[in-house]
Amino acid sequence: MPASEAPPLSSAASLVGQQVGHFRLLRELGRGRLGIVLLAEHALIQKRVAIQVLHAHVTQDPARVARFLQAARTLTLLQDAHIVSLYDLGMRDGRPYLVMEYLEGQRLAAFAKGPLAPALVVDLLTQVCDALGAAHAHGIAHGSLNPTSIFLVPDAKGRQHVKLLDFGIAGLLPPSESAVDLPVAADLFAVGVLGALLVTGRLSSRGHAAEEPLHGHAGEVPPLPSELPSALSRVLLRAMARRPVDRYASAAELRDALHASVALDGGAAPPESLGLERLPGWYALRGPPGAAPASR
Repeated sequence: MPASEAPPLSSAASLVGQQVGHFRLLRELGRGRLGIVLLAEHALIQKRVAIQVLHAHVTQDPARVARFLQAARTLTLLQDAHIVSLYDLGMRDGRPYLVMEYLEGQRLAAFAKGPLAPALVVDLLTQVCDALGAAHAHGIAHGSLNPTSIFLVPDAKGRQHVKLLDFGIAGLLPPSESAVDLPVAADLFAVGVLGALLVTGRLSSRGHAAEEPLHGHAGEVPPLPSELPSALSRVLLRAMARRPVDRYASAAELRDALHASVALDGGAAPPESLGLERLPGWYALRGPPGAAPASR
């Protein structure tokens, strides 16, 4: 059916089966505060993608939509192994939609059912920092980092490869003449909070929804367990410092500190390349001291 003759986009149920551009919407994959994500397939070549359609009520704010579109256009230029690829941007019945890479795996919120081994937490967070650093270098802050915006794609050896989602909702970094870029500082604070939740196993027992941003009030940082290795504790506490000026200056600086903490705490440092051929054996979920290993 030609796009001009297609019925308007409305609820999630009515989206399934519709045609958006060259793609047929197959089923809903998930939803958040801003939009619905659906699995779609190209009508001719059967290539599968994920399509995010903004909620109708979100499109009632022209300024918000304009920021979304501007950031999405910039994201098409962003090529990073840890950021979901954006293939196309379109408009249907006044509602923007994004055509994105389809990923098979699970969100971090579903993966982290208990405390994670510190070295595994470091590996996940360094990948997140790589993604944030690439985005910051292109003038984009995430602004909404949370356990549902981090997707894990397992490889054949069981390693979890991070893909960061939902960059399009953040918009472009405003010009700043101050010594601290507040949107960047907020992203790095969120990484610290995420790390604290992962090492304590509190990710699935937080008092608010997993899709809410992690950069709340700086005084509400999660407590760190006393048995957590000291170097990693220092890194996370600095990332969560109350004053932005006291945090790390960049995602790269935070990444390097996380990477170094493993060796400083007496563990095996993650390989510099994070290559699969040197994958160490400490990628396992562990419960509290004395507990049996948690299942995935």
